[in-house]
Amino acid sequence: MTSQTIALFRYLMLGIVSRRLFVLLAVLLLTAVLSGSFIQQLAIINSGAIVGAFIADQLRYSLALLALLMVASAVAEDYESSQFERLLTMPLARWQYIAAQFMVIACLCLLLVLPVGLLLSLYSGPVIGIYWAAALWLELMLISLLGLLAILSLEKIPPAVFFTLAIYLLAKLSGLISEMLAQSVYLSDGSAASRALELFFSAILYVIPGNSSFAQNDVFFEAANLFTALASQFLSVAVYALFLLAACLVDFYRKEFNF
Repeated sequence: MTSQTIALFRYLMLGIVSRRLFVLLAVLLLTAVLSGSFIQQLAIINSGAIVGAFIADQLRYSLALLALLMVASAVAEDYESSQFERLLTMPLARWQYIAAQFMVIACLCLLLVLPVGLLLSLYSGPVIGIYWAAALWLELMLISLLGLLAILSLEKIPPAVFFTLAIYLLAKLSGLISEMLAQSVYLSDGSAASRALELFFSAILYVIPGNSSFAQNDVFFEAANLFTALASQFLSVAVYALFLLAACLVDFYRKEFNF
């Protein structure tokens, strides 16, 4: 079964890795460098740290969108071309498709973050570059797995991308939302509606990834224990990745395909 899963992984990977992917990646990197050069001209102090953080964040969000679109479009193409029916007529278990997709996502994210690590090493040093590449890889893995679950469930690219980006932005803003909720309850009259709203948003924020699941751009401006930050992120992403893979597997097994 391992050889079958690896063969399926190679087949799926060939559908994603193309000249278009490398061209898009090169364009994103060039855009980030040019934008960083412009920001460097405006910065008065700590220009190196500011430019490094700006480039890191610009590439973080652009590569997150790119990885999400690549994963969603690949699975959507399998739906449209009835690829699932052909795959499942072969001696392959459905869990092998999910395992192969996980391997594809891991390799795709690694392919995207390697040039980012090299680029940031030029601006902020090799230590920061290695940290950011590893942390961004974990972040892209989390987003891509969430996108995989969304596209398997919704089967259409626009709603799957919108749902994934909404969860991602909500998770990124979780700290701000928590502070706003605390202040709103403090300033309100303590009515039942206010407390019910606080409990509702608190429940949502409890189940979605927190700030520890993402790369920390504070490392560009102050000394930090990079190993501790990366270990915390790894544990958080590992928990959510296992949950998302289990949800993908359950959703994929419940689907019925026409043979």
